[in-house]
Amino acid sequence: MSSEMRSRQLSLKINRRSSSAGTSNNEGVISHMPIPELSDGRLSVMVSPKDKEAFNARLSDRRKQRREQRLRRAKRLQNSASGGYGAKHLVVFGTAFCIVFSAWIIGFYWFAEFEMNDTNGNASTIVKGAASPLQVLKDRGHFLRNIKAALSSSTSGNPKLLSPLKSANNNAPGAVQPSPIIKGNPNEVVDMRIMNQELPFANPNGGKWTQGWDVQPIEVDPKRPLQIFVVPHSHCDPGWIKTFDDYFQSQTKQILTSVIQALQKQPERKFIWAEISYFEWWWREQTDSTQRSVKELLKNGQFEFVTGGWVQPDEANTQLYAMEIQLQEGHDFIRETFGEEYIPKFGWSIDPFGYSPTMAYLLKKYDFQAMLIQRVHYAIKKELAMHKQLEFMWRQTWDSSGDCDIFTHVMPFYSYDVPHTCGPDPSICCQFDFARMSGKIAQYVGTCPWGKQPQKIHDHNVKERSLLLLDQYRKKAALYRSNVVIAPLGDDFRYRTLEEADSQYENYQRIFEYINHNVPNVQIQFGTLSDYFKTVLEDRPFSPPLLKGSFFTYSDREEDYWSGYFTSRVFDKALDRKLERVLYAATSMGADKHEMQGPRRALSLFQHHDGVTGTAKDYVVEDYAKRIHDAIGYVQKWMLKHMFKTADSLQKAKEWNVHACWQSNAPRGLSQNACEPLSGDSSGVQVILYNPLETEQSCGSTVVPGRTKKIGTLPCDVPGPQEGSTTAIKFDSATGLMYEPIREEWMVWRVKEGGAYLFFPGTLVEYPEYDVDIQQGGYIVSTKDWKRTVVERKSPSGSTVIDFIYETNLQNGNEEWFARFTVPDIHNKGVFHTDLNGYNFDTHHYRSDMPIQSQVFPMPTHASIEDQNKRMTILSEHAQGTASLEEGSIDVWLDRRLNQDDARGLNQGIRDNVPTRTRLRLVLETQGYDASSPEFQITPFCKQQWKELNHPLEMFGTSSSKHLDSLELDNDKKVSTARKNNKTNARIVKGLGSVKYRIPAVFMVYKRADYFKEVIESLLSSDYPRDTLPIIISHDGHVEEMVSYVETIKSKFRVIQLFHPHSCLEHPFTFPGDDPKLNEGYQGDTYGNKREGKVTCCKHHFTWMLNTVFDLEETKDADGFLFLEEDYKVAPTIYETIQNGFSYIDEENLQEKYFGITLDPTEGYAYKAPALEGSSWREKRFVTGPMAIRRDMFYRIKANAKLYCNWDDYNWDWSIVRLMQDLVLPYQILVPKVLQVAHIGLEGGLHTDAISEQKMEMMKFYRNNLPEFHDKVYRPYAGTQNELMHEQKGFGGWGHPADREHCMKLFGYS
Repeated sequence: MSSEMRSRQLSLKINRRSSSAGTSNNEGVISHMPIPELSDGRLSVMVSPKDKEAFNARLSDRRKQRREQRLRRAKRLQNSASGGYGAKHLVVFGTAFCIVFSAWIIGFYWFAEFEMNDTNGNASTIVKGAASPLQVLKDRGHFLRNIKAALSSSTSGNPKLLSPLKSANNNAPGAVQPSPIIKGNPNEVVDMRIMNQELPFANPNGGKWTQGWDVQPIEVDPKRPLQIFVVPHSHCDPGWIKTFDDYFQSQTKQILTSVIQALQKQPERKFIWAEISYFEWWWREQTDSTQRSVKELLKNGQFEFVTGGWVQPDEANTQLYAMEIQLQEGHDFIRETFGEEYIPKFGWSIDPFGYSPTMAYLLKKYDFQAMLIQRVHYAIKKELAMHKQLEFMWRQTWDSSGDCDIFTHVMPFYSYDVPHTCGPDPSICCQFDFARMSGKIAQYVGTCPWGKQPQKIHDHNVKERSLLLLDQYRKKAALYRSNVVIAPLGDDFRYRTLEEADSQYENYQRIFEYINHNVPNVQIQFGTLSDYFKTVLEDRPFSPPLLKGSFFTYSDREEDYWSGYFTSRVFDKALDRKLERVLYAATSMGADKHEMQGPRRALSLFQHHDGVTGTAKDYVVEDYAKRIHDAIGYVQKWMLKHMFKTADSLQKAKEWNVHACWQSNAPRGLSQNACEPLSGDSSGVQVILYNPLETEQSCGSTVVPGRTKKIGTLPCDVPGPQEGSTTAIKFDSATGLMYEPIREEWMVWRVKEGGAYLFFPGTLVEYPEYDVDIQQGGYIVSTKDWKRTVVERKSPSGSTVIDFIYETNLQNGNEEWFARFTVPDIHNKGVFHTDLNGYNFDTHHYRSDMPIQSQVFPMPTHASIEDQNKRMTILSEHAQGTASLEEGSIDVWLDRRLNQDDARGLNQGIRDNVPTRTRLRLVLETQGYDASSPEFQITPFCKQQWKELNHPLEMFGTSSSKHLDSLELDNDKKVSTARKNNKTNARIVKGLGSVKYRIPAVFMVYKRADYFKEVIESLLSSDYPRDTLPIIISHDGHVEEMVSYVETIKSKFRVIQLFHPHSCLEHPFTFPGDDPKLNEGYQGDTYGNKREGKVTCCKHHFTWMLNTVFDLEETKDADGFLFLEEDYKVAPTIYETIQNGFSYIDEENLQEKYFGITLDPTEGYAYKAPALEGSSWREKRFVTGPMAIRRDMFYRIKANAKLYCNWDDYNWDWSIVRLMQDLVLPYQILVPKVLQVAHIGLEGGLHTDAISEQKMEMMKFYRNNLPEFHDKVYRPYAGTQNELMHEQKGFGGWGHPADREHCMKLFGYS
């Protein structure tokens, strides 16, 4: 969306769709069945007038302070506008002000004279006297804070942020990459939560740079020449004023064609492209010749993808799940079309309306090195610019190590168009937008509004024009620390014709040639985003600040805060989550990316920052909704097709017309439960339930285990209290609204301004509740436009969970509806927490001196307030806006309808509201959280509630009374039939939010901590999914150095720590150690050797560990385990390799052929990895090595424990081989052709004497040269394998009855 407002007026007839209020399990209430009367009378306790009066008195006290603050602010504003002070007041005030101000100027000038330097000597203040008073005072305050810190007797940690999608113990899950050359300065930290709390947000007129100040150009330093990259681009919204299809046909495909033609004319020309959704369509229509040209342009760096996502996603209303899908869809296309090397490493996000650290985390997870953003509050930009902090390392609040830091560049000025990208004076920059030249080069582009128009560059004006432009670049360089300038050259839908493109390229090239030949110490050229960042990161390293937090809520000017789009088109925000929900469920059933490509791309398209935001034209919104509606239907049909075990059951389901229960008859129609009889009484109606979560969920009395299908009966939810609950739920006798344990209010902002983007508060009133229909004592309340249903849910002691299901139909213009929930006993002191994309959390502080619209924040899923005694959390199944404007209260927006445009380019109001359902889950907790923690953390119980709300049971049934018991449901955990023989080149693990096979790593460790540190570092740098899987560390005794080291990695991994209870280290002279009595009368093993503890202990430990991990409650959902030792270093693609191996085994139904996967083809450097003929995988006999096996193989070992335990061999691996010789286990394994695990600690084991020089050389090589390996298994190389021999005896050392009996006990046999 451009800063210049341009759009054509559209006159549309909007069909108002309405449907009767429905019922649901997660989208509504399934049945309005009568509620049984409870003996304690808690069914519908109506509040007496006396109780109500007492409650209101308490509530009034809690709100009084904030209301007085608002009145004072309003009075101040009024006085400032009307001159409300008398003459005496003015004299006194003026005199005092002059004295204080003079002292301030003198002191501040003295402060500003001393420039603050970073660790590399880079000045962090730009010009003398230009530093922010707030920042200077903070910097001077460091001395006092350091004294305080030194005197403090305790230190505070840096607890990780718990989020609904991330475990508390996971530090930077899945995102550890090699650190960039630039590292953040830990002594210069910008915390956006503190800045938003303290920054004055003043807006004085800065002159040419209205929102800044009179910036002076830098002096060009011969030691650090000025490097300028002009980066041509075109911002192409995948839907806004036109639909995605209309934009492509009328504009975007012409842009790409023109750009490619222009780039081929001169090798100096460059261009960047972001939206892969458009590029993929354009690519499919190109000739072979054009495609070859594009590949050549990519190869030589003239054309470059930036970010490479399907769209530039919104970052306020989106969930991480959908953000990642759209990134995957774009990257998969690039990878499959051009190759892995063209996947971008630099992010470009110039138009989303505010930014979340979740996006920074996601890009880092996908190996990005840096990112660029634009729409940041103008006052925050100024504050950062004053201290050259517009480039920083963006750090996650939960990341103490910096593993997730990503270098971030903030564009300093108002917009991303040409007038606001070359420097601080837009009237000059606009003169260098050559598409605006007279002569109709680009008729759709307006002239410069500042009165001075661009001139064609020629010999007579090139000097004057070049130096004028260079002055702006030098001023822009003054805002950064690197002496490198990036100047984007583009705007919305630019470069539509070859003439327009040539006009930009040719005129700029003349300027470049003049500057490069005539101005010393300056180099200017066309560049790409990677050109800029590589220069900064590699050639101009410096020490940037660290920055934590988000950039919400955004304002582009004055008090225009973009907090309206958090709720605009709330129906469509709910529809978006419905598609996410079914996609997640289908994926959990076995659907892969290729099967779901259509729905994934529909979801991806809607993540666009004018899609899910609700900020597009009415008919564009309809187009998005149709795509999502169709995608939901497709996914539901796929799920139904894979629901049944037999073809007969599937055929029967078709004949009975079994279908998804929740359906709507139009893209923007309210969904209804089609499995519910027309009578409305659903009692006893059978449905098929599928639980997509790994933990159980319930429908009524039916408990459905994780990832399981089951027949259940409706209703799932019933309005009313939870049976056995001790919570006293009370409702107001006049309104039917809840009064205890929380106060529920229906509120309305009646406004006069604001539109799709902006919210401006007007008059706040309670919703006029006429003709209120109160049912079931208040659990159901209806008016002509509202309906609210209350369902209490099961909760543990100390917690209360209540669902509020709202069905709204807003048709009154210029109204914004929200629900206010208040707990007067919570003293949150203005502190308010919200989530960021269902992953991170943000903390806000109420400010009475700031406008209300600035204190409305995005609520993708969560809002919370708390004190030491109680926490109130509100969870939502879709995105909306939220605020905490009163003490002890949370406001949650339900819908908004605006008659007017808000001058941000849409040229219409928001008047296409349709009936919408919103389910809010309110959780009250009195324990399990720490209100004093510096970082907000969600409790495990609340996290589970979040999961169930966002991923509820999927229901399928019929509209008839068919009994579904006869249908055989498919609960086989194996891969679905639809996925067999589905070969793909897409990588399985890298970047996936979930993985197909859950294979946690298990380390058997003893005392070599130095090796283990190296091993863990390799795991951190690998694709191991730390966000979803723990690591298990099994200690052979309490070795202090090893135990201490493991403590240090608990911030990086979710560690399950085990201690072998029969360790020889802790039982040196008793069994299983060297008890002398054990050798009394013992004739020895097969070879006559006496028993030695050091020989037997390893097998004891492994056997105990094997049984323990497969029986752990914490890993009951694991498919198998990767067994490693303390000196087994892993490759970067260790997990992808495991996934590829098991995928092949299942797809080809070879479970009976392969024992599992080993990761070292040299078998401990016994020989070099063989060169395979036409294959990158081989199959071979299992001997030893790091291995990944699944549960079925463990159960076979356990079933044959007697043979394993009685075989006279102290080696656990050769004991397994013995089972293979009897064919009770498959004897073949899959192994990649290159090492994915390297044994780095050959010295110090039992067989040190047998280590050859060749083995040592191989070990030294692979220790630092473990390669990436992305090959899937196609046809494993078999080669020539030795005949499987039936050994007559083992290697000995395991002949003593005590060892054998103990081994059997470990397997659970007496």
